[in-house]
Amino acid sequence: MRKIKSIVVIALAMMMSAASANAQTTERVHEQIYKSAYMIAVDTKEDSELRKVASFKVDAISYLKSKALIAFSENSKNLKAEDVAHINAQLDSMAYYMHEYVNLFVKEYAKAVHTNSQDRILKIFRDASIDNPLYKDNDKELTLAYYNRADYPTQFSLDTNWVNALAAVKKKLK
Repeated sequence: MRKIKSIVVIALAMMMSAASANAQTTERVHEQIYKSAYMIAVDTKEDSELRKVASFKVDAISYLKSKALIAFSENSKNLKAEDVAHINAQLDSMAYYMHEYVNLFVKEYAKAVHTNSQDRILKIFRDASIDNPLYKDNDKELTLAYYNRADYPTQFSLDTNWVNALAAVKKKLK
């Protein structure tokens, strides 16, 4: 009986250890998108336009992470577990919707065969980006770093509520 208890205890300990290791290796959404985009952005064998799109994703996620860190540091004494969960969920959600937004832009822009159509697509996405701020950040040099860059396909504001911007774009594309 003692041997069976020992085996059960060891098995439970191994299962808990495996579960703990699995929880530690599970990446959050923003981390997955960041790593994937970063790998493309630094790969000199990739197409330069694709690398620029990936660079935007990296910078957009870095911006979102910096805002999350500010929220954590400003409220560190008063943060409850649900506040931390909310900030983390917002970070992952915004990263996911930014990724979807940029991918939809690339798809729609590629489908547009005429310059007029491409200009229309770019305007729809740029306008949705600037018209839906998330933080209302006053640092326009940072938030609009890509916005007026004709050399980048992703001319969007970093300070964007990506959920709202994606909804606005989809509505206008109908």
